[in-house]
Amino acid sequence: MHMPKRIWWARPRKLCALERPGGGGRSHRPDRRAADIAYLRENGVRTVISTMSTRHNLDEYERVGLAWHHVPVVCAAEGADALEELLPLLRRELRGRGAVAVHGNRHTDFVAALCAAHLHQERRIEPAAGLAQAAAAGLTVTPEACALLGVDYGPVQPIAPIAASTSAGRSVIT
Repeated sequence: MHMPKRIWWARPRKLCALERPGGGGRSHRPDRRAADIAYLRENGVRTVISTMSTRHNLDEYERVGLAWHHVPVVCAAEGADALEELLPLLRRELRGRGAVAVHGNRHTDFVAALCAAHLHQERRIEPAAGLAQAAAAGLTVTPEACALLGVDYGPVQPIAPIAASTSAGRSVIT
């Protein structure tokens, strides 16, 4: 089964964060978009929240029977109002059956922060731990996303595979 390139199931079978289905910006591909949306539907997603500044993909969600909500977010540094709007929406949407997918365009820092904030609010998971999980799943976590949640970027900052290997005492050449 096809799986989107950068996706984090913050709450398995209930809430995921990802880049725009089909890829963001100039790397967007309609065939990949169709496969990504099919993956979301097969995994129980019934509502998509887009934080892109444009309305791309919304017609496609409607065409395949997915509900959608659009809240444009320019960047994580300017995302405080959107965070306040979307946290109650997530709480409501996640009470029902099915899952919710939240996506940006290429930049996934705001959607990572939104899901980490939700986990903190609903599950008492520390925001830094949620952001670290998002980074481990391949989402971009920036200092701005950390600041949005009042988290120090240092412990959340993703470690390159080679740095992780050497800090763990493993050889990077064997």
